[in-house]
Amino acid sequence: MSAGHSIMKLASAVPPTAGIDSSDESKRRNPRRRILKRAIIAYSGRHLTVECAVRDLSDAGARLMTTDHRQIPDSFELLIELDGFEADCEVVWRRSDSLGVRFVAPPRRVEPRRQQVVAVVGPKAQPSLRRRPKTA
Repeated sequence: MSAGHSIMKLASAVPPTAGIDSSDESKRRNPRRRILKRAIIAYSGRHLTVECAVRDLSDAGARLMTTDHRQIPDSFELLIELDGFEADCEVVWRRSDSLGVRFVAPPRRVEPRRQQVVAVVGPKAQPSLRRRPKTA
């Protein structure tokens, strides 16, 4: 048997999930939802804030992306103004540009501080060969 055939045989014997560490996902009590939302990390009585992006969210915590996680304290408030979402958080892990947090208490729902305005984008009106009525 040639080397190409043995590689193909080996590749077909490896399950498609090999190399994917599903142990982290199976350990979770609460499933994560992948999202992309702008948020604010607030600390020192909300006098100091850092912008971030929420990438994953569950009932128990979140994964946040930020430019510099070193300036963020171990406990803070996470604010998603668009949704009226506020949660007291504690940092569980830190990586190069992201950090994992758990919610110390259940998240609070408050009145959203701002609204997202989305303009409807649709096809433009088709040009017409009819004459427009004269206006007086």
